[in-house]
Amino acid sequence: MKKLLLEGNNHHIEYAISGEQHDDCILFVHGLGANLNQFEQQHAYFNKTYCVLSINLPGHGRSTGFEKPKNSYEVLNFMSECVIELLDALNIVRVDYVGNSMGGNVGYELLKFHPQRLKSFTTFGTTAQLQTSNRTVGFLLKVHKLMSPAWRAYLSKFAGQTKISTNKINEMVRSTKGSTIIALLPTLANFNYLEVIKASTVPCLIIRGEKDRDINKHLTTTIQAFENRVQFELFDMKGVGHFANLDNPDLFNSVLHAFVLRHS
Repeated sequence: MKKLLLEGNNHHIEYAISGEQHDDCILFVHGLGANLNQFEQQHAYFNKTYCVLSINLPGHGRSTGFEKPKNSYEVLNFMSECVIELLDALNIVRVDYVGNSMGGNVGYELLKFHPQRLKSFTTFGTTAQLQTSNRTVGFLLKVHKLMSPAWRAYLSKFAGQTKISTNKINEMVRSTKGSTIIALLPTLANFNYLEVIKASTVPCLIIRGEKDRDINKHLTTTIQAFENRVQFELFDMKGVGHFANLDNPDLFNSVLHAFVLRHS
């Protein structure tokens, strides 16, 4: 895969692309503290038959232009517009969108404002509704402000279920500025996309990692909203956590590929 830099208005967007000769495109979007390196094995698997694209969201990798807007809506909407900016620059009309954690939130923004750009929508490690008290958010901010990058990376290892995934997660989190994580934490503490789900018709897949307990305990309302509409699938992956694609890439790729083919 090639890593490139798109120069936009007052910001840069770093992305990776492979399989450019193919018409159909799969886009992979990471979560808070991660980066496009999370999807190296997805590039290797899918580029034989698809154009594969991954992006570094603002404040991650070499992507710049991140300034904390006034409210969480503006943060996630700005990130989703960066995705659209990249697709427009590459002349990609529609994608099969795959978002992990915060990348799923960005996907919900696209589902709301740009559904015509999505052939399908897959999330893992993401819930569509979350409510966190101001007290809890304040505590988390204080903790992260006191953490060094090394400590933050060390604690992140518990999100991985294998040595390979643990090392990759540690490497990604260590390379992310603490200021980016601190600025985005409040954004990811309170949101609600349930009405967006109910109004959408884009085929959707949720991959639920067995050991992703922090997310799973908040998934009930998300799944209920999806079950009230058509073209929804839920797949339970055993033995994986928040980063399902790193913990078991072979099964992840197989499940995702089958879903995309069913809706091509």
